[in-house]
Amino acid sequence: MIIKDFYEEKGVKAKPNVKGTVTMWVMGFLAIASLVGTYWFTPCLMVFLGTGTIFVMMFRERNIEYDYCFANDEIEIAKIINRKRRRTAIQFDMNNIRLIAPEDSIRLSNEKEKNPQIRFTDYTSEEPTNKVYGFVLDLRGISTLILMEPTDAMMEHLRQLIPNKMYED
Repeated sequence: MIIKDFYEEKGVKAKPNVKGTVTMWVMGFLAIASLVGTYWFTPCLMVFLGTGTIFVMMFRERNIEYDYCFANDEIEIAKIINRKRRRTAIQFDMNNIRLIAPEDSIRLSNEKEKNPQIRFTDYTSEEPTNKVYGFVLDLRGISTLILMEPTDAMMEHLRQLIPNKMYED
């Protein structure tokens, strides 16, 4: 039995970006140091404006969530920044999917070895509540591997629509 109309959403809090956090605080420190340096050397004001602006921009985007939206044969992953701004991170339909397998599957490892230029994006949470799956896609001629943690209902819907592209090993 194929479900004709299907819609389900799931939200997950993104993993913290350690490099981004370190960079943000380094920019904050440089902004303060250059502001103090402006007292003796006026051109430090330009450094303060640059590093201060970067610090503020990074500080505003430190809390990120992902929202998975499955609607019939389309999948959209949205990036929600500080619970205020919503940006579409990726959107694709079932025709773009080459294979779906668990993240520790040998099939995903083979795809990475076969195509070392594959674009990789992780849309999972720090502590996944559902099993993490890898989706290998062809988006506009670019091979892409995304990790996400869909619900059981989402996976059942995918099994009904594209059973020949689903692997559980």
